[in-house]
Amino acid sequence: MVGLAVASALLSLGASGALSGCNVIIPAAYIIEGPPSVDAEFELPDRRTVVFIDDTRNVLPRTSLRTRIGDEVSTLVQQRGTVTQAVAPSEAVQVARRFDTQYKRLSIRQVGEEVGAETVIHVKVKLFALSPDGETPRPVAEAEVKVIDVVAGNRLYPEGADGMRKVVAQLREQGTEGYRTSAGRRQMEDALADELGKEIAGLFYKHEKKELGERLGVRG
Repeated sequence: MVGLAVASALLSLGASGALSGCNVIIPAAYIIEGPPSVDAEFELPDRRTVVFIDDTRNVLPRTSLRTRIGDEVSTLVQQRGTVTQAVAPSEAVQVARRFDTQYKRLSIRQVGEEVGAETVIHVKVKLFALSPDGETPRPVAEAEVKVIDVVAGNRLYPEGADGMRKVVAQLREQGTEGYRTSAGRRQMEDALADELGKEIAGLFYKHEKKELGERLGVRG
């Protein structure tokens, strides 16, 4: 009965706000239940894990962004308690650089073995662009994600024949001023890398759902 009374009061408050011309109305369900959330698509095993950012096609404008994206994913899954032991993503990048050649590349399992990881979150970068036409700033990034069990040598996630989970990250509308300078573009690149990392990490823990059109990023 108390819950019904609270809900009734909140609905009345929302109605009075609408009548008084208030521009922002918070739904009663939102206040009572909290913001809508998205469940984890896959629960990572709590084992020694490394995030490997794979950019063999040199999609990223700076090699340092590989580590930045990996660090963002690794930090977030640890902060959420999903994984308690993690290898620095930079170690996986260094291993790939050391052993990969033009004709032969280490397998994802081998990368994991070289850094002492039992699980690899493999992220293959497919797109990383600040503008679709070289003039209008509209940052977007795409990656394909899978999780490999290094010990068993099989894919844990995703299920299905495709074997990769596509992830897209976008920043909110950007100002043209920042896009015209090297420093401004670097700032956008960093923000886009962080956003891609957040989108990837969000596959592995319950998180707040973004409303349509909501994007994080820099403006200027």
